[in-house]
Amino acid sequence: MKKITKIEVQKNNRDRVNIYIDDTFAFGIDLNIMMKYSLTKNMEIEQLFIDEILKAEEEIHVYNYALTLLSRRAMSEKQVRTKMGIKGYDEAFIDRAILKLKYQKYLDDERYSEMLINDKANISKYGKRKIKHVLYEKGIDRDIIEEKIKCLSEEDELKRAYSVGLKKISSLKEDDDRKKYVKLSRFLINKGFELDTVRKSVSRLLKASLDDFGDFEDI
Repeated sequence: MKKITKIEVQKNNRDRVNIYIDDTFAFGIDLNIMMKYSLTKNMEIEQLFIDEILKAEEEIHVYNYALTLLSRRAMSEKQVRTKMGIKGYDEAFIDRAILKLKYQKYLDDERYSEMLINDKANISKYGKRKIKHVLYEKGIDRDIIEEKIKCLSEEDELKRAYSVGLKKISSLKEDDDRKKYVKLSRFLINKGFELDTVRKSVSRLLKASLDDFGDFEDI
């Protein structure tokens, strides 16, 4: 049987303590773990009990790591899982950390999607197609994407495409409307706007009929 001979609060982190067993430093643990297992000086413990404590410490470490990631910036569940996986954490601990974070609303793919859509539409000025692609890359479920992207109406897309194109057109040096049409169209397509939205926006910007430029075969 082993005995805890000393418990001291860590100097650089008041939320952690150092545990000494038989007058030798054994391990550092979270203060909550010490309280959970009611660890006290002169307490006699077996190795199996120590192993249980260390597993609990690892589990809370995984959770705290995920919490630190989310405190820096909003992330999707897939992003958090990937980063924890790179760290080599136990899959069971990752799963439990994810469940806890979702229950606490620290991790919420629906809310994250709404925030990202708003950011990419209003700040980055992306079109719906590119915004959906960004969400797919973040690992958001397709059903969530399709539901949340509905907040971007066709009218909103047209207004945004026109606004983006209006800023771009001032930098074009071509006099020929056909060349301007091609360049503006390519630009808006790269920003993620649908072809029909691009045609309507560019035609309005150049104050011409849709039929004046034909299809997108030259773009």
